[in-house]
Amino acid sequence: MSRRTHTFFKPGILSTAVAAALIAGTDVAQAQLEEVIVTATRRAESMQDVAISMLSTSGDDIKDLAVTRGEEFAANIPAVTISQSPIGNFIFIRGIGTSGVNQGIELSTAMFHDGVYMGRSQLLRAPFMDLERVEVLRGPQGIMFGKNTIGGAVHMITAKPTDELEGSISALYGNYGEQELTGVLSGPITDTLSGRISVRGYKLDGYLDNILTGNEGPERDDQTVRAQLKWDATENLSINAKWESSDFEQVQQSTQLSVFDAFGTGIGFSGLNAALVAVGSGGDGVERLDDERAVINDGGVVLGQVAPGWAGLPGFPDKPEFSDNSMDVGTITMDWAIGEHTVTSITGYAAYDYQDICDCDFAAVPLIQVDATEDYEQFSQEIRLASPGGEKFDYIVGLYYHQSDLDYRSVEGFGTSLAAGLLGAPESITPNLTRDYSMQQDQEMWAVFGSGTYSFTDETRLKVGVRYFDESKEASHVLDTSFTGGWDYSAAAGLPPGAGSYGSTAAEYDRFLSDFAGTPFTAISEGILNGLLGTFEHNIQNRKRSETDVNWELTLEQDLGQNTMAYGTVSTGTKGGGFDARFLRTNDDPNFEYEEESATNYEVGIKTSLLDGMMTLNATAFFTTVEDYQVSIFDGATAFFVQNAAEVESKGIEVDLKWAPMDGLIVSFAGTYLQAEYSDFKNAPCWTPSTSDPGRGDCQNVGTADASRDATGTANTYSPEWAANLNLDYGMPVGQSLIARGVLNINYSDDFFVAADLDPIYGFQPAYTTYDLRLSLGAQDGMWDVALVGKNLSDELISGNNDDQPLVNGNGFAQTNRLRSYALQATYRF
Repeated sequence: MSRRTHTFFKPGILSTAVAAALIAGTDVAQAQLEEVIVTATRRAESMQDVAISMLSTSGDDIKDLAVTRGEEFAANIPAVTISQSPIGNFIFIRGIGTSGVNQGIELSTAMFHDGVYMGRSQLLRAPFMDLERVEVLRGPQGIMFGKNTIGGAVHMITAKPTDELEGSISALYGNYGEQELTGVLSGPITDTLSGRISVRGYKLDGYLDNILTGNEGPERDDQTVRAQLKWDATENLSINAKWESSDFEQVQQSTQLSVFDAFGTGIGFSGLNAALVAVGSGGDGVERLDDERAVINDGGVVLGQVAPGWAGLPGFPDKPEFSDNSMDVGTITMDWAIGEHTVTSITGYAAYDYQDICDCDFAAVPLIQVDATEDYEQFSQEIRLASPGGEKFDYIVGLYYHQSDLDYRSVEGFGTSLAAGLLGAPESITPNLTRDYSMQQDQEMWAVFGSGTYSFTDETRLKVGVRYFDESKEASHVLDTSFTGGWDYSAAAGLPPGAGSYGSTAAEYDRFLSDFAGTPFTAISEGILNGLLGTFEHNIQNRKRSETDVNWELTLEQDLGQNTMAYGTVSTGTKGGGFDARFLRTNDDPNFEYEEESATNYEVGIKTSLLDGMMTLNATAFFTTVEDYQVSIFDGATAFFVQNAAEVESKGIEVDLKWAPMDGLIVSFAGTYLQAEYSDFKNAPCWTPSTSDPGRGDCQNVGTADASRDATGTANTYSPEWAANLNLDYGMPVGQSLIARGVLNINYSDDFFVAADLDPIYGFQPAYTTYDLRLSLGAQDGMWDVALVGKNLSDELISGNNDDQPLVNGNGFAQTNRLRSYALQATYRF
């Protein structure tokens, strides 16, 4: 398939070439599918000429379907998941991603912004605003994208400053109080300098009624400002600078317990929760999971009414849920033509800080409260030299440097006095306790890489890529414990009032241990911390680790006639090891550190155009193995530790089709068959036993720190066996100046696990089909349009949760993503 003589189709799963035709001012009846240019190989190439399984969606298509963030974008791509959970975010492609939530782990499947690596989970919250396109690359991308991309990459490319004045204003108003306003202004400032500014505001009142607080949620308030300058310094040097600043605020979460099983202990957790819901709401103690939520930490106020023995005890969780995030991203990209070669420099900066307060029992019981803060900053520099392209031998070589600083802290309060009955001790001597842990980490990495393509003939090419990297990390981790709101043992110990009273600091707790050493009081407190909560004080300072590795890629391309290319690829990828940010054990426990994971990918594919250029059909078969897969393991108490516990095999077939069967109609289809399974997972986390089936899951060493089960052969999380997207886009002229357009988007997903313990009852998402519809009327010259947008018209309940939270592990989370919604959308362009 010649790289220089063929045109192919405009991209996207959701995309339509009609949208591009409208903007260009052409009539729908004359609309043609156009070539799409992507930069997956760090060169501008037709997507049909790139020997990578990938999809590309234009910024216009993203805006048209009112996609506001990663979850909504990925929902339209089979076997791709981007999700936000109460204490983290994650992304899966082909069933490979970062299992569980841990601030010490970088993502196995990463996101990039204008070529800059954004591998921290919090950076996935970046808005989908004013984009040129988004490219989804499936499989390891360890050579040209480089860092921790063993599962794939999502590359967001922003719209750039233009040489002519243009702009747009887009507004959206929908149910649940959803409002979005986006403005863009772009154009020349001088003969050599142009600029672009994009501003977005977004609000959502919420779609779940919290029957205990009377508030709706999750309530969101987002603002983003992006400014760019493009300077054509000389005929050979172009510089583009971007700065983006965002604030994201959210009140309440969408997660709640959907199934209560009392942890198999018979302590009546389910009945207590129902009683609290009934008293707190004045109802019958039952909430609907589709549009209601009954989650609150009220400091034990209602608990004291239901169970007087706990009335007046201090330290029950009492903070309201909220998430306050700020993010800054900066990029300077320079392209310098030196003869026929091009030198590209990308200087990247990303930083964020947040505070998340999570009611992490996700119930009406004042049991768990997590107050987490994180401050992160990274700097990266990439320099590439690219040959002209289209020669007998094409090559790109480069250097990459990355440095980051992380400061994470989590203060976790527990209403542990609720365990009094379980421990056989009175409430008055079973205190509410807090653990407070923090990690500081410095990271540095450098790499040298290169990729060359040799054309044996016009039809046969061999591509070889190699990357060597050196990465080092240094971390400190400290954990202290305390009485949550202080505690008074005076009466219980027969002491004068105040003589046995202790404050809420770590020093006061240490004083208590000294004063009551060897007594039942310290035995109960330490038993709760060490046994029930799996928590041990520690002070780990300046722990270091370093690693080096070589990733490589071999790709053979063969043109099969004028319009078809076949290719085969063997490639590897590596994600570095690190330190467990949520570590709760002792100083000498080896599980504080985990090793790198590595992937090997085998792939064959074909890309072709059919029916005189009115159809493209791309298909890929792949087989990927991941060794030393990093997973977050539940320890049977309240701790999660990261270890290299498993091997994963991911294999399947991907088919992507785009077809223009008649004037004005574009049909797009993407489908996957996927088997992503653990080929070795002998120490998987146990399922929580139920009262009726205490041995459920065949758990070994029940009740010990070594409790585990063999999950070999079980599918990984977010790995539906079958998934597909069908998009129908039809436009027709109305009169001489208007055009009517309808876009129907259908998504199907087979069932899959959503929790790292792979529980088939409580951590499972059933199969679903969603329908999105956009009906619009606008000007044929693309100057304006008004649309009605409906999302999830089938009103499916879909869980995006990936947290096995302490104490409620296996009790069935329901994280209700957006239910059926409607919005009116209007855009004016000039």
